[in-house]
Amino acid sequence: MSKIAFERAFQELSEIEINELMEKSHYLVFQADTEIMREGEDPNQIMVILGGEIRVVRYGQNGKETELSSPLGPGDTVGEMSFIDHMGASATLIANTDVAVKSIDPNLVEEMTKHHQGFRERFYHSLLHTVIRRLRLLDYKISFGG
Repeated sequence: MSKIAFERAFQELSEIEINELMEKSHYLVFQADTEIMREGEDPNQIMVILGGEIRVVRYGQNGKETELSSPLGPGDTVGEMSFIDHMGASATLIANTDVAVKSIDPNLVEEMTKHHQGFRERFYHSLLHTVIRRLRLLDYKISFGG
């Protein structure tokens, strides 16, 4: 499953790059109902979901939870916006089920950039596709209520 998840998340990368990224990224597991990332905090990592389901929420001033998207699952990435702009997570992520991820930090991206010409551009191009896909879904949700 992890290869399929990485191929979905990083469509611009070569098979060799995907294999190396998978091999060198860190495997993490979160139990159901665990807060994985908190709005405003900078996790300084991108996580590729291998298994399980993550809720994306924001909390209002009254503490009320609002879901921002459908739950994320295998092949989805989280943390890409704060990885790029270091402004902190735009939402809180909560494990709906037990969740397995592979974590990619900036050091790994730098290391791979040294060994694969054009890697950085393809890596960030892949993230751009992810962010655009999510913006379109959010736009649809706002415009049509679901």
